[in-house]
Amino acid sequence: MERTHYIRRLALKWTAIAFIFLFCYAAANKLLEFDTFRVQLGQSPLLAPYAHWVAIAVPFTEIAISLLLASPRLRHIGFLFSFGLMVMFTAYIIIILNYSAFVPCSCGGILSEMGWTEHLVFNSAFVLLALAAVMADDRVKITVGRRVLYSLAIALSGSATVIILFFLSEEEMHRNNGFLRRYPQHPVGDLKGIPLRYNSYYIAGFEKDQILLGNSTAPLHLLSIDTSLKKTKEIRIEIEDSKDYPFASVKVRVHPPDFYLGDGSIPIMYQGSTGNWKAKTLLREKNYFSLFEPLGNGNFAVRTNLQSNGQNVLGGITSGQKETMKIYGTALEAKVDGIFDTDGMLLYNEDLKKVIYVYYYRNSFAVAGDNFKSFYEGKTIDTITQVPMDFAYLKGNTEKKFARQPEKVNRYAATSGNYLFLKSDRLGRYETEEMSRQASIIDVYDLSKGSYEFSFYLYHYAGEEVQSFMVYGDILVGLTKKHLVATRLKKAHFNN
Repeated sequence: MERTHYIRRLALKWTAIAFIFLFCYAAANKLLEFDTFRVQLGQSPLLAPYAHWVAIAVPFTEIAISLLLASPRLRHIGFLFSFGLMVMFTAYIIIILNYSAFVPCSCGGILSEMGWTEHLVFNSAFVLLALAAVMADDRVKITVGRRVLYSLAIALSGSATVIILFFLSEEEMHRNNGFLRRYPQHPVGDLKGIPLRYNSYYIAGFEKDQILLGNSTAPLHLLSIDTSLKKTKEIRIEIEDSKDYPFASVKVRVHPPDFYLGDGSIPIMYQGSTGNWKAKTLLREKNYFSLFEPLGNGNFAVRTNLQSNGQNVLGGITSGQKETMKIYGTALEAKVDGIFDTDGMLLYNEDLKKVIYVYYYRNSFAVAGDNFKSFYEGKTIDTITQVPMDFAYLKGNTEKKFARQPEKVNRYAATSGNYLFLKSDRLGRYETEEMSRQASIIDVYDLSKGSYEFSFYLYHYAGEEVQSFMVYGDILVGLTKKHLVATRLKKAHFNN
């Protein structure tokens, strides 16, 4: 009997030492690399909104529990708190693995070589060890029934706390984000690329596994490149009528099986087939436009300017015997002058039949049906509702320009499936300047749910930033200064 008692006391002592070592090592690691730990919490899908306070609370809680375990008189309380803390850690991992929108990177921390599943096994073992210590500690005169009751209450309260944080975090991240990003593990593959002869290419479209590049300095020439980036082909567009216009801002948009060539400064629009790359005049508009996107069936979304005050507005062009442009003056909201402040990018999502206008200088975008009968404004996770603007007036106050170039909130945008992809140079909370020198940040929004989903890094290729990109199904293609790059979106993260 006495030997059994001695073995029990010895086992409890070494269990306490094991937990003291675990908690002290973990706390020291967190405090010595506090900024790294806080950044990792800032990427968590569960704790990101509370990262700062959790980063402080966890290591000091671990130290406090270690002090309780070091005192023989208070060791039983230390075992109870150890059990509760390990239950919370385990519940956190279970939620991450089974219910989170993504599994974040598990790098760093005390057990940096472990994956999430290994962490779950490790934590579960310590949960059972702590529970066994609570049941076996005979220094405190509490019945077995009460020990079970206390343990059950701690397990339920700890799990409930983590679950509540999860639901609050989901709401915070998706709807009320204070500019916190979430990064899943590798939602896109590695970039591959090929060099280009000119830096004047832009992405004109995609057809049958062929990436089609337009050339702003040679508007009737296209470059076709297969998605393996191994085969290239030169294409020349032939205009069969109305060739003598003084083109100034020609753009090609490929909308298989058709392509469109438009210049809003004239303004004129040509249409042709990708089968022979011959184009004819589709419409000769009376109203100028600065941006256009084909909607199919001879219809277009455009950005134009009001003659009365020059403000940017969205419009729709219908081709045919009676060409018409309808102006939708309420689609874009003027906050400064309606010209510079509403500058942005015009997109069309063929899957959702939505016209999207992304503002450069504010944290929002406008979405309309392709018939323009309904509009709504979407918000990004950025906190800037409008970038301040300073203007200079030249040529006797007849020409207005930026006195200094304002920072762009959204630098580039693309859309495909249910998603809107926004490129931003602005760092969120807990993000470092070092990463921004290596990659572009792409924020992903689900247009069908109206929510921010996650972000990913689009790494530079050959030391060059990906300046523009488009997404076609699960393929992302982009342009650096001298290269065409491509990668695949992983289906586990993009469920269209």
